[in-house]
Amino acid sequence: MLGAEQRRAHRALERGGLPLLRERAAMKGCVAALLVALLPAAVVAQQPARPRVVAVKSAHLAPYASVIAGFAAEARAEVQEVMLDESAGAAARLFKKLAAQKPALVLALGPLAANAARRSLGEDVPVLFAMVPYYEKYGLDGANVTGISLTSDMGPELEALKAVSPKVKRVGILHDPRFSSGTVTQARAAAASRGMSILPLELEAGGRAEKALDGAVGKVDALLMVADKTVGNAAVVQALIAFAAAHRVPLAALTPSQVKEGATLALSPSPTAIGQQAGRLANRIIHEKVNPGALAVVQPEGLDLSLNLTAARKLGPSSDAVLELLRLAARRDFAVKVYE
Repeated sequence: MLGAEQRRAHRALERGGLPLLRERAAMKGCVAALLVALLPAAVVAQQPARPRVVAVKSAHLAPYASVIAGFAAEARAEVQEVMLDESAGAAARLFKKLAAQKPALVLALGPLAANAARRSLGEDVPVLFAMVPYYEKYGLDGANVTGISLTSDMGPELEALKAVSPKVKRVGILHDPRFSSGTVTQARAAAASRGMSILPLELEAGGRAEKALDGAVGKVDALLMVADKTVGNAAVVQALIAFAAAHRVPLAALTPSQVKEGATLALSPSPTAIGQQAGRLANRIIHEKVNPGALAVVQPEGLDLSLNLTAARKLGPSSDAVLELLRLAARRDFAVKVYE
């Protein structure tokens, strides 16, 4: 048995060793915590780098920024933004550099970027274009090119005209046959499936819109504006707005600004929605290895509905018209903008 002094010494040793044991335990805990903290970084380091997409903008415009924001939210890729210099030489040098770098995809925003990408990148780098009005006239086709148009098949616009004025059956379209004959054919098919008809009103460059519209008096219940180079100038837009107001027929325009000027309504593509749609297409091209040339240029999925209350009131009791348009917007998931 231990004597009293030996027992006191033994207890003192235990008391002195306890802090040491606690210190060692604490050190082990720190090491374990450090390993846990470093583990995610090690795991990330082992993951492959995300593919790189270069978004080339034709100009510094807010809608382009919205497209890129929507694209980045959907695309499984790192997105790099590049502003395109307006000079042809600078554009050629930029795309020559991109061709050498071989990004996974180029998102070309606007006509200048889309045309330069198509000419310069060949078949090595896939090209996805967006925000290009009248894209058909640029020849944006090829084995490695696809995109999103800015126009629909006119079905939503016809439904909106019918909602704002149920009596609508005959719809006039002012157009230049050189640019919009295909659009008119498409609109005729969409109208026929809805019990409606299209009256083409031809306008050549330099012609007077008022003269072309005179032939529509008493023959149309509504007017539908199309993305036509000849029709898309301010004077013709004003002539269409004036005719619609004078004859109390609804006018479906192209942009919110035209609705603000006096058109009854417009269905315009949402830049953010176009970006999201482009992101989903990019995922198919990059990750599913789908050839862009095998993908047809698609119509925009997301549309914004703009409504001019003053113009709607001139058609008759406005409450019913507005309510029906809001119901259409709810069914089709359109964002709504209202003007007076």
